[in-house]
Amino acid sequence: MSANQIRALLKSGDLRGIQVGGRNVWRLAATDVESYIAEAYRVTAERIAAGELPE
Repeated sequence: MSANQIRALLKSGDLRGIQVGGRNVWRLAATDVESYIAEAYRVTAERIAAGELPE
């Protein structure tokens, strides 16, 4: 993922983190990244089961 994609996830609230200082520096906890990934796997599995993803 690019830095811009990660910033977009942070700003949308999809990925949890904190902004440190005023220079667009963010800090993420490893557990928050792992939670985001686990949720992405769960959503993907649901979409596959529902037949929503092309083959």
